[in-house]
Amino acid sequence: MAQPFDPNRLEITGPAVPIAAEELEQHPGFSESGFSSSWNGVLVFQSATDSPSQLAWFEPTGKEVAQIAGVGYQNPAISPDGQSLAVSSDDGHNGKHFIRVYDLKRGVSTRLTDGGDDEVPTWTRDGKRITYGALHGVGVPMMEIPADGSAPSRVLVTGNRVVPCDWSQDGHLVFMQFDKGYPSLAIYSAKDRQVIPFATRGAEAQFSPDGKWIAYTGISVQPFPDPGARIQISEGDSQPRWSRDGRQIFYVQPDRKLMVVNFDPTTATVSAPREVFQTRIVAPNFDMFQYDVAPNGRFLINSLPADHSSPLTLVTNWTTVKE
Repeated sequence: MAQPFDPNRLEITGPAVPIAAEELEQHPGFSESGFSSSWNGVLVFQSATDSPSQLAWFEPTGKEVAQIAGVGYQNPAISPDGQSLAVSSDDGHNGKHFIRVYDLKRGVSTRLTDGGDDEVPTWTRDGKRITYGALHGVGVPMMEIPADGSAPSRVLVTGNRVVPCDWSQDGHLVFMQFDKGYPSLAIYSAKDRQVIPFATRGAEAQFSPDGKWIAYTGISVQPFPDPGARIQISEGDSQPRWSRDGRQIFYVQPDRKLMVVNFDPTTATVSAPREVFQTRIVAPNFDMFQYDVAPNGRFLINSLPADHSSPLTLVTNWTTVKE
């Protein structure tokens, strides 16, 4: 859409009009545009229909070994037992996202939600429930639904956009909230349904397998629930994921390199970071989780094609469009 604006009077001077009918490609994550315009009346955008990304399996060596059938999947989350995959799925390739569960053995999927703005599915540690962010509705809630779809979704937490990150074994959920514009981290307890703050600035948090540490974008790691100093691992990197034994922390650099550090919980020390391999991840930073680590050590990454090609639509003279 476009709407005329008078920069001298700082006023809207006419109604909004459509520029293009296609849904823009977007990731349900942090703010991004998906289009760009110039001063001379030229506009370029990527249609959701032309999204080139695909979920692909990679060995720790960086070798691609398989792909998940279908396109439009984002925010991959592998179930604790490694048998299923939860995704935010653009079913109609029209920018509307739903939570799906994909059976990795049978290669079939089931849609769980109907919201159209559902993002970042997060498994409970027993694999029975999935928590997700829902941009629709009053209060922008965080929802929960049985992983088998046996009951409807229910509201877990409401707020000015709240997005789940990870559950601990003992029933604590670390989530992001955007009440101050930038993301902060808080903890929800399933036992008493209370919410407590955790980090005034932080995103994309993950519990260690034993639930005693939380890694988050930065990259930092901090003890939980006992107080303790924050351990800085890197700056400007994102999407931390723990290995299943809790001895390694993976994360993604802005240049799309997958990195790892060794973590010793007994001494609270980390090794120097080292590169795992160069990825083609669709969004390297601040776009929620676009990869996951399977129990067998393989990586499932929302990847661009090898040539990084991406069809774009060019629109000229769009400023002359009339209602």
